[in-house]
This record gives sequence, C-alpha cells and structure tokens, in this order.
Amino acid sequence: MKFLRTFSSPFTTFYVVFAYAVAFALWWAYLLYDKNEAAYNEMVELNTIRYQLENKPAFNTTEEYIKMDAKYNRQRFMIVAEGGVFVVMLCVGLMLVLRVFAREVALAEQQKNFLLSITHELKSPLSSIKAALQTFSNPNLPADKKDRLIHNSIADSDRLEALVNNILFAAKIERDEHGLGFEEINVSEMIEALAARLSNNKKGIAIHVEAEENLYMNTDPVGFSSIFINLLENAIKYSADNTNVYVYLREEGGQLLLEIKDEGVGIPESERTKVFEKFYRIGSEETRRAKGTGLGLYIVKRFVQIYNGSITLHANHPTGTVFCLSFPR
Repeated sequence: MKFLRTFSSPFTTFYVVFAYAVAFALWWAYLLYDKNEAAYNEMVELNTIRYQLENKPAFNTTEEYIKMDAKYNRQRFMIVAEGGVFVVMLCVGLMLVLRVFAREVALAEQQKNFLLSITHELKSPLSSIKAALQTFSNPNLPADKKDRLIHNSIADSDRLEALVNNILFAAKIERDEHGLGFEEINVSEMIEALAARLSNNKKGIAIHVEAEENLYMNTDPVGFSSIFINLLENAIKYSADNTNVYVYLREEGGQLLLEIKDEGVGIPESERTKVFEKFYRIGSEETRRAKGTGLGLYIVKRFVQIYNGSITLHANHPTGTVFCLSFPR
C-alpha cells in the first residue's frame, strides 16, 4: 500500500515516465550503433576472406575498403549525432512539460489554500458579529461591555469590508476593469489618517509616521489607499504584540517615496519574489496561524504597476521586513 501511495503522486509518475523515455531512447541508439558496427565487421571479414581466396592484395589496403570504412564512420557519426540531438530534445521537452505541470499544481494548491483561508476569514468575523448581536439582547448588559462589543463589531465589519474589497479589486484588475479615477490628493494627510485608523489594533502595535507635509500626487485615492492599508495590515499581522511599525513618506528627485518598516517575522530571501503572486502565502494553510487570503501583496504590486511606480522589499535588522515604494508625482 505504501508503494502504491508513493506512485500515486503525479510528480513521481512523471519522473518514472521521464526516466523510461530517456532510457528507451539511449537503448535503441546503442542497439542501432552496435548493429551498424557488427555489420561493418562482418563485411570487412567476408571481403578479407574473399581477397585471400582470390590471391588479391590485403583487403584493408584497397580503395574498396577505404570507401567502406568512410561510409561506416559517416553512419556511426550520424547515429551518435542524431541520437544525441534526439535525447537532448526529449529531455528539454519533458522538462518544459514538467515546468508547466508544476506551475499548474502550484496554482491548484494556492487556490485550495485560498478557499480554506477565505472560508475562515468570512466565518470568523461573522460569528463574532452574531455573538455581539445576541449579547445586545440582554437588557442588563453593562454600558462598558456594550461599548466594547460595538467597537469590536465595527472592527470586524471593517475587516469584512477590506476582504470583500480585496477580492473585488483582484477580479477587476484581472479583467483590466479597475475603473480608477485619477485626481490630485494630499498623500501626507491620507497616510496620517489611515495610520491613525489602524493604530487601534488588538495587538497593541504602535504605528510611527514621519511624513513630509502637503505632498500631493495625481493618483486614484481608492487604489492608493488600498496599497497603504494592505502593507500596513501585513506589517501588523506578522509582527509580535506590542512592537513597532514605522512609516516614512518623503519626496526625492520628483519621486514620492513611501517606506514601511516592521519588526515582525520577516520574509525569507527565497520567497521575496513569490509573495507578490496571486494566492501565494508562505507555508501551508493547515499550519498557518496568521489570517489572510494571499491577495494583499498581489493587489499592491498590480496597483503600483498601474501607477508606473516600483516596489522592493528587503530584510529589516534585527528582525522584520522593509517595503520601499516609489511613485512619479
């Protein structure tokens, strides 16, 4: 049973077929080469005997032998060259198939993880809001507890709204139907307001903002705010309780520079290009504790591209991640 389970893996089956195809091609090339050599040796032997019986000069000194030997060498080179090219082309073709297959398997796994995470992301706040509404039915509910429940319900509603917006953004971006409306906005004020809104987080993470005043940019307020919110929520999500997140905004050389620095778990160097892929999340959904759908950084990357900007990330020291964004004003 264990043997059958091992070979039930699509990749294992592919590798077995791959090895069989290469071995099959090499074996037939060897047989053809060996048959050609055997035929050549038989012809040389027969002609040698014939020349001896007819009292002629040694066969290997004749023009007939020279021509036969040249033909044999051409055939041998042809078998080796064509066989080698065929094996190389076979290997290249199979590796390309493997790459496409691996990409499809990874996409299917990411979509599966997305369904698992979206189910949890929708169920958790809805359950919390439902429990709060049921608690409100108690006529003897203390005022302080009522205020706390209202605050938590609003936070859960904001979380649901952000989740739905991310899904809608991702769908519209895929169809190039984002419908952005560009206008002149005060980015400094927007950053300050959004940071203040997210500063009341349950993890007690302090958000420090250093922004030059009155930095304007011709952009879409919905898309730009989505960039900042997704990056800031990620910084909060993957940071330990009671740590710090730093936001810097400045102008330099006609570029608007935004930097978000956290003290969280960080992103391994091997994963830093993958995190911008749709549905991609580090680790598996079964063992991952942090909430998310794998859409946030994908949306950030696509919006940055729409605004003709750039985004890079690198490690913070001693721990954490730094996202650096640049936009033409």
